[in-house]
Amino acid sequence: MSGSLPHGFEGFRIVQVSDLHNARFGKGNSALLEAVKSENPDIIAITGDLIDDKTKDYEALEAFLKALSDIAPCYYVTGNHEAEVYKEYFAFEKRIRSYIKCLHTASIKIERDGETILIQGIDDPNFTPIFLDDLEKLGGARGYKILLCHRPEKFSLYVENGFDLVLTGHTHGGQIRLPFIGAVVAPSQGFFPKYDAGEFSEGKTEMIVSRGLGSSVLPIRFFNRPEIVTVELSASRGD
Repeated sequence: MSGSLPHGFEGFRIVQVSDLHNARFGKGNSALLEAVKSENPDIIAITGDLIDDKTKDYEALEAFLKALSDIAPCYYVTGNHEAEVYKEYFAFEKRIRSYIKCLHTASIKIERDGETILIQGIDDPNFTPIFLDDLEKLGGARGYKILLCHRPEKFSLYVENGFDLVLTGHTHGGQIRLPFIGAVVAPSQGFFPKYDAGEFSEGKTEMIVSRGLGSSVLPIRFFNRPEIVTVELSASRGD
């Protein structure tokens, strides 16, 4: 997805899970786990709002994450709903740290065929008062940089700080979508949001916005099926 992608990572597969909001897809989320496994991911990126601040079920989430980690290494960043239950979230995080990599303004090198890329994560802006400083710190790292974050409306900042690939969620695809129009409204962007779902590109930066899996505020999704996103890295094409 970028000319700077190391050749050893050609075909590297990332499955993105976003905005679950404690939704269930089969008993123990078995259908969701099977869907992720069928994509044969090298890593799994979790881009916030697994938790819903109104329908908390940490035991079910912990069981789901444990099963998810058995499929591939998992990297998790917070969303605004984790920020809403700040103290409870950190108690929950302590229980999952042994098998889930929780990224708080952190970079992790992944090696393949003697080459490396960076998986980076940043907390939701509601989680940290120094979001801009943290973003600049991550952007200053050298190498092919994949940023996991929750907010697509910050796209211009991701471009400015030189990230190669950015995986985001937050919008739920608008929850309600209209044919030929797209999302009606999305959090933090208002009516007819620019970054509602799919792929966006500017300069060397590409951003994927997942429509996510669950719902919030309104328990409906209209013309907007839940999704996981699979990204296959390639230096030779932009998809």
